[in-house]
Amino acid sequence: MDISFPPLEFYDPASNTPAGFDVDLGTAVAAKLGVKAAFKNISFDGLIPALQAGQCDAIISGLFDKPKRREVLDFVDYAYLGNSVIVKSDSALHVDSLAGLSGRPTAVETGSQLEQDLQNANEELAKAGKPAMKIVALPKASAAFQQLITGMVEAYYSSTVQAAYYNKQNPGQVKLASPQTTALYIGIATVKSDGEFHAAIDAAFKNLLANGEYERIVKKWELESVASHP
Repeated sequence: MDISFPPLEFYDPASNTPAGFDVDLGTAVAAKLGVKAAFKNISFDGLIPALQAGQCDAIISGLFDKPKRREVLDFVDYAYLGNSVIVKSDSALHVDSLAGLSGRPTAVETGSQLEQDLQNANEELAKAGKPAMKIVALPKASAAFQQLITGMVEAYYSSTVQAAYYNKQNPGQVKLASPQTTALYIGIATVKSDGEFHAAIDAAFKNLLANGEYERIVKKWELESVASHP
């Protein structure tokens, strides 16, 4: 996982150990498999290459389950995550779509679907003869967020749930500046050649659903809004 995306995965400041929704879920799934989860911190754009190279056994890191990724990976989907434009609470910026960010510096995490969304929006802006947004892509979501807080960019494009998380840490710090633009399932990913492991993870997750452990983890992180799965 890329341990920079709260509340899904981040380092607990008190213990400097991985924490978050994905950490708890990954730990619970591993326990059902009779093993202990070990979380390796890898930049988001390096997650799939690391998995394919055998540097890890699975990915659980807010990874969108997309058709192109399904060509090389198997997924056990566990949540439905939406995305929005996030701004500082004193900002007057509000947009109806990503096109509204025309000409504005916008931070995002490198290698994510979110970065691709911004690039696609820029292509459409160019076709319309409008200024492109300045995309500031950084390896860590937490670093992209800091670009917003320090005033280096006007907007941060990320998961909708991040606004609520950051406001819980610092009330009134940020706000949503757009409707939810996209939403996709996120899942635990494994390589297709490891079908037996994929099946074991799927069975473990279904067990967590059945015995209430999944619901307990969801409530702990106040993520009822994304607790949807196929």
